[in-house]
Amino acid sequence: MVNHPCIVQVRDVQQDKIETVKRMALKRNAEVEGVKNGLDIYFEDVNEARKFISRLKKSMKFRIKMSTKYAGLRGSRVRVLFVYSLRGF
Repeated sequence: MVNHPCIVQVRDVQQDKIETVKRMALKRNAEVEGVKNGLDIYFEDVNEARKFISRLKKSMKFRIKMSTKYAGLRGSRVRVLFVYSLRGF
């Protein structure tokens, strides 16, 4: 089974909520990077990211957009990078 990497971009969220999101991501062994308007969270597998987003939905409200990018080939299989954009309101 091929793991597809994933980036979860968290933007426009209150500062106190950002700390909560950061702690939740670090518990799931994700890499967290602070950016101008929020966080970029890197997961090795998209399924872990989906579980993380599902948990996050229970504690805060946001809009979700999903896109994919071509990330190359591994063997003869296409590798895809999933990008989830979460925007608070």
